[in-house]
Amino acid sequence: MKAGFYCILSLFILTVVGCKDKPDGPDGNQAPEVEADVFKVVINAVVKKNDDFCVLYTQNGSLEFNEGTWKGVTGMENEQAIEIALPANVYPTQLRLDLGKGQEQDDMVIKSVKFEYAGKTRELKGAELGLFFRPDPSKCTFDSSTGVIKALVKDGKKQTPSLYPNEAIMAAELPKLAM
Repeated sequence: MKAGFYCILSLFILTVVGCKDKPDGPDGNQAPEVEADVFKVVINAVVKKNDDFCVLYTQNGSLEFNEGTWKGVTGMENEQAIEIALPANVYPTQLRLDLGKGQEQDDMVIKSVKFEYAGKTRELKGAELGLFFRPDPSKCTFDSSTGVIKALVKDGKKQTPSLYPNEAIMAAELPKLAM
């Protein structure tokens, strides 16, 4: 009788342990697998009004940005993480950030920009942001020491703030995530 009890107990334990090979997500379902071939850009910023951000990219080292991914941003008084994933199997050589096209948008503050790929990350903060990115002087100003981005106004119309890559630095650093 003891042998039967231990046999049933053993089967029960194996069944329970065997069903837990993937961790549960926050909703109780299985957590999604990490997409190793997706390059992500996470912008930690204070954006006070609803807007749209875009990460544009090239794959040939040029600055001819024809491809990009847009993301709607909900305005908040506090810092928020804005994650923008590039299409699967796209690995950029240069990145440009277009930071809102809303005419009513206040100045924004970029706290950090993080690149994620295949479990590796590279986070840029403070003055290092100014090494990787430069403002489009016809559209905005960018103080990398404070992270403040101010859109310029031309003919009564607020311009879309754009941060272009410092080509040599980005070309040298981005490939390190793929190694």
